Amino acid sequence: MTTKPLLHWTRRCVGTVLLIGALSCGQANAGNQRPVILISIDSLRADHCTPYGHTAQFTQEKTTPFLQKMADEGVVFENCSASAPWTLPSHISILTAMHPMEHGVRARRFRLPADTENIAGKFKSAGYQTAAFYSAPFLHPSWGYYPGFDTYVAAAPYLNSKEATDAMMNVGSPEIKEFHDVADTDKENAPHVVDHALQWLEKDDRKDTPFFLFLHFWDPHYNYQAPDDYNRLFLPDFSDADLKLGATFTPRLPREYTPEEILRLKALYNAEIRYTDDQIARLFDQLVQWGLDNDVIIAIVSDHGDHFGEHGQYYHHRTLYEEVTHVPMVLRAPGLLEPAQRVAGSVANYDVGPTLLDLAELTAWTERSGRSALPLLLSGGSHEIQMDLLHPGQKLDLRGWREAQNKVLWDTRQQTFSAWDLTKDPEENDPAYMSSPNETAVSSKASAAFRAAETTAGQAAPMTEDPEMKRKLAELGYIDG
Repeated sequence: MTTKPLLHWTRRCVGTVLLIGALSCGQANAGNQRPVILISIDSLRADHCTPYGHTAQFTQEKTTPFLQKMADEGVVFENCSASAPWTLPSHISILTAMHPMEHGVRARRFRLPADTENIAGKFKSAGYQTAAFYSAPFLHPSWGYYPGFDTYVAAAPYLNSKEATDAMMNVGSPEIKEFHDVADTDKENAPHVVDHALQWLEKDDRKDTPFFLFLHFWDPHYNYQAPDDYNRLFLPDFSDADLKLGATFTPRLPREYTPEEILRLKALYNAEIRYTDDQIARLFDQLVQWGLDNDVIIAIVSDHGDHFGEHGQYYHHRTLYEEVTHVPMVLRAPGLLEPAQRVAGSVANYDVGPTLLDLAELTAWTERSGRSALPLLLSGGSHEIQMDLLHPGQKLDLRGWREAQNKVLWDTRQQTFSAWDLTKDPEENDPAYMSSPNETAVSSKASAAFRAAETTAGQAAPMTEDPEMKRKLAELGYIDG
């Protein structure tokens, strides 16, 4: 593969390579055929990543040296927000460029309609081979992830079974929790994801053709059960007591933690992050050996973070505070993006798809809320974004809005609004409460966005088996044909 035509196009259009894309030259339909890898690291808080200033408590070790390399050679989006504080709706958003109200998959009883195009469909239509390898129950294809992917496979064998498919599709089944528990305690998800990706790239020399890969890494999700040598990197006096402590960090074993326990839990969490980062570095090392490292476009994002006692909360899927909504978004595209750039404006993780399409010179959706973040490199500014939390079991229905450092939360059940200027109150300890959304210009703007989202809300399909889904799941090997 070669980048010569692309670099010629870049010089002709912009001279200095700050960024290129459809916004620069109006060649959105041409496509540059560069390989693209989209990586999602589950449950990864931005403030636990090296490019976002994280410093470990008990060691000098970095949590994400590879992500730092990506940042040094690419672009860091400093204020990326997750669309939801749990796996399913946020990943649907990442792949469809729609916030949860827009796509409608706000609870596990809903799925995407089979005719919903995702980012893989865009690349497939442009002649790319497409594949996804995932490691968590809520990435199962039964929720409608599969359109556009030639291959969509769980890196964890227990998620490829007929039993797993039955559990995912049975809305009232407690069995999904059993599969979730198995995934939580699996210590080695990340290497399986990388192994599957490399094997797919090597087969039939796919690595030498245009390809789009989506890789999902589950390891930083609770429970915190990294391999012991990684635990000792961040907790030098790691012991069996810490092993048990990490195993307790799950909503199914709720309890309060002491300040010392929280510090040690954070260290165990860091171990999971570093383990994942090292495996992604292994993938990249192979790309270097193949001579693809300067061709491939890579994006790394997350779906949400975790609470460690902030606002009296643990885990996630409970609030829309920054602990669970501020996530990393880092892009690397040699020859397309100048290195070591940082964007301060607000973006959402559902902007990553349109941004990748922009870099690949492919047309993004015009009717969806996700937008390319590349213009922010030139013009500054921020995207107006939305977040969402529907949790029937906790009687929660929360909506979030952000633009730059202004953030508004709407509790739709209590009909209350709260707002922050995150520059002045980054920890969201002192909200401004409003009885009416029209009390300030910021809250009025947020309220208008919430109303607009409701009028255009997507119609998700119920989680029931239809003939097309059954055919596709059989084709992917998830059920008997």
